[in-house]
This record gives sequence, C-alpha cells and structure tokens, in this order.
Amino acid sequence: MNTQPAALLYNFNDPERLRQIRRYLNRQKVKTRIITAPEFLHPLGYLFEIPGFQPSSRFNLGSNFTDEMIVLKDFSSEQMDDFLAFFRENQIPSVALKAMLTPVTQHWSSIQLHNELSMEHTLMHKK
Repeated sequence: MNTQPAALLYNFNDPERLRQIRRYLNRQKVKTRIITAPEFLHPLGYLFEIPGFQPSSRFNLGSNFTDEMIVLKDFSSEQMDDFLAFFRENQIPSVALKAMLTPVTQHWSSIQLHNELSMEHTLMHKK
C-alpha cells in the first residue's frame, strides 16, 4: 500500500503563495496534485490514486467552488504540525478549508468535502 504523504490543492490563484506551498511540500517529499473544476466530482480516493477507485461518470455542470482547499493524505501528526508551522513561520495566510483524508471522505467528491468543510468553518467562526 502506498503511504507516501500526498496533498490535493484547490483554487490557489496567487502564484507566489502556490509556489511557496508547493516548494515546501516537495521538500517534504509530499506528492502534490492541483485539482481543477472538471475533476471536482471524482471521488477523493480516485484523485489520490488509491487502488479500486474509479472516476465519476457524471459531468460537472457548474457544481464548482472557488475557495482554496487542501486535502492531505498519510500525514503523521508531526508532519501536520510542521506543515501548519510552515504557514505561521513564513507569515503565509492559512488555508481555511483543509482536511485529512479518512476512510469515509475517500468516497466523497471534492464538492461534498468542500460543502462539509464550509459548513463546519462557518459554524466554528460564528460569533
């Protein structure tokens, strides 16, 4: 089983910010993939190339989002702490929507995960 850490990156429109994040992940030997709107309906397991997952046969007819999002796979607690510290130490604004791949979410589409993370983020930041 492939346990190399991996990251899916969504909607990073600032080229310098994206370059810094990708450079950090590459130095940590994290396989990185930029996901675009046509891929938003595929299961996360497929996007991470987990055996047994197939692409979605549905066409994405406008179910998109523009928020930045990161999905991480096979990160240890230490790797996660180091990744979050990288943002702080370099004064890079954090990514509001981030998640670790789980046995449940590997079956979800990027849109499903985005919707869940957005809802959680809104609830956590209500005043």
